[in-house]
Amino acid sequence: MKEKVHYVIEAVLVVAVIILFILQFSDGKKSVVDDNASVIEDGSVSKHSMLVAFVDVDSLISSYTYSIDLNEQITRKFENSRASLTEKLRKLQAEAADFQRKAETGAFLSPERMESEQQRLMKKDQELQELQAQMSQELGEEQLRINEELRNTIVSQLREYNKEKGYNIIYGKKNDNILYADDAYNITREVIDYLNRQRASSPAAKTDE
Repeated sequence: MKEKVHYVIEAVLVVAVIILFILQFSDGKKSVVDDNASVIEDGSVSKHSMLVAFVDVDSLISSYTYSIDLNEQITRKFENSRASLTEKLRKLQAEAADFQRKAETGAFLSPERMESEQQRLMKKDQELQELQAQMSQELGEEQLRINEELRNTIVSQLREYNKEKGYNIIYGKKNDNILYADDAYNITREVIDYLNRQRASSPAAKTDE
């Protein structure tokens, strides 16, 4: 399950990082121009001067402390739910085995009493299935909430990070979605360090401790 949750958070991070910044640069003052850049008459930078970088999503997920915390949070909730369901199922199975033993040995006082007990066990089994479905839905909703929270945090923090860096686009590198990228444009470690510093200094992180 940890791997499954990891992959889901990973998927939302891919989307979050890929669409992070397509910034406007018509003002010209904050644009970063390379050696081959050209500037048109109104002071804006041409499309050939965009400053780009990329972040390796796998490394970001595995090293960003907030991502790790959220992954552990949803995993704990899953394990608690699973433990609760397992215990309820164990009790139901014990009751079913007891019913079978009584039915085979004629221990029930009457056929009506046996049928009543059978109906009770069937109802309990149905309730357990409904509880399992409810827990699954609640965990799915919680997972979506956590994914959205993580995405919003990364977007917000990278906007602050980019105020100084001035990138026009930051790509998220995942598997082969970027076929080639020079390592000189890899800002993964820098971004991870920035995010973790911000996380460590946040009131929420101090509260968790």
